[in-house]
Amino acid sequence: MTVRGGDVVPAGPGRRRPVIALLTATVLLLTACGRGDTAPRPPEPPTADPAVEQRYGAAPTSDPGVTYQPDVVFVGGGGASVRGLSADALTWRIDPRASGANTLARGKVMFLTGRAVGRVLDLRRDTGDLAVTLGPVDITDVIRDGTFASDGPVALENPTRHDAGTPFWAEYDADGEGAGGVASTAPVARQRPDSTSGGRLGVARAVRPGTFAAQRRVAGFAVTPICCAGGVGARFSYDGGGIRVAGTATLLMKRPTARFHLEIRGATVRRAELRIGGMAGLRIEIAGATDSHQNINKRIPIPLDFSVPVGEILGVPFSVTANQLIGVQTAFSAKDGNIKAAGEWSLGGSMGFGYANGAFGATEPWRLSVRNSITDSISGPSVGVNGIIVHYQAAFRAGLGALGFTAGLYATVTASVGLTVGSALGAPLVLCRSTQLGLYLDYGVGYTIPAGLTRAINAFLDLVNAGPIAAKAGIGRVDNVFTKLDIQPPKKICTS
Repeated sequence: MTVRGGDVVPAGPGRRRPVIALLTATVLLLTACGRGDTAPRPPEPPTADPAVEQRYGAAPTSDPGVTYQPDVVFVGGGGASVRGLSADALTWRIDPRASGANTLARGKVMFLTGRAVGRVLDLRRDTGDLAVTLGPVDITDVIRDGTFASDGPVALENPTRHDAGTPFWAEYDADGEGAGGVASTAPVARQRPDSTSGGRLGVARAVRPGTFAAQRRVAGFAVTPICCAGGVGARFSYDGGGIRVAGTATLLMKRPTARFHLEIRGATVRRAELRIGGMAGLRIEIAGATDSHQNINKRIPIPLDFSVPVGEILGVPFSVTANQLIGVQTAFSAKDGNIKAAGEWSLGGSMGFGYANGAFGATEPWRLSVRNSITDSISGPSVGVNGIIVHYQAAFRAGLGALGFTAGLYATVTASVGLTVGSALGAPLVLCRSTQLGLYLDYGVGYTIPAGLTRAINAFLDLVNAGPIAAKAGIGRVDNVFTKLDIQPPKKICTS
């Protein structure tokens, strides 16, 4: 019924139609809003410059098949809007006139390119630029709905390498890592992360192709990363404080590939799969010595990405990246301590995971067998017992972001090899040698950062009053898939 001039007038069939039509339109409008039709959309992309796109990543494009979270801010111009990237890879300097830049704020998610995406921790105007400090972000904080899959296997043999320079966060000791200890933050400079002092700001370097990257100095180590045709690994050496270490750690691969599938509905991961093919083996070579009865315990996140752009999937510029971490811990009990060893193990198949209906399943390349016994190779004549632990981690990620802060799917393999050689004083009777090998797989959807590295970054961010980052986000699992202790000779004097 309707009211006309104070009188109630029954509504006939002709009068119901406009009301019904209005209600129907309102319901459709509300339904459309509920589907996210008012969610942010990327602006029209600029004409791509291949060199700029290779350096800073591709810009997102609009596609009706994906819905973004409401606090995502798209900044226009793609890589052409980038004016520099700090050496710590945390702060992007962008053109403040770029579309969307004026709506950035702390807590928002900036999406400029497939590499320049993350949670805004700090921003300020500086010498005509807008300096935006980004932290890692979960993929579901960027995307609310969408299904993304690689179109067949992605070849990883010829990646682009993205070098972060010399970030402060790659310089921390591992003492107490994983045991409640606090990582050293002594190398952290007390300046804003986007400061130009000390040459900390520069243009991100991207070089394609390449198996070997240039030698880097990280945390006192000389490091040469390796990727990807024959495997992922690094050569490293250290000489300081009476300690000398040199070695190589390599995850051997043959024609490495990646496949992935990711379905997100209502900001929840419904299904996920990541498979890295071409696993072939693991090789460790290490030599260490001291003449001062000193020891070290360091973790070295190598500040370099090997990246293969997948292309835009529903307008989202996904990439598959590989990055690495090296750890070395010595245990010399004598002033003349030294140890040397080399070994190789075979690994077959692929590695990765699947996730559906709230449950994980791992794809493990753990058909492990010894090719060259590292225990048999251990040498190191000394009056004391000597040991060394090599910790090697190779992480493969499919998603958005850069330099270990990638949001998306990840599978990380970690090998820990502990070597011990007995005192030469017992050699006339028997020289005891042992190897402890552990193999672990960490996988999921989101991101994960080593705890010590997170503490180092947060100590720095606190100095500039920027918000902290969390060590991990999303869903994931860690599997201890292989542990073996090998003692030679297997005599009571060595095993007791």
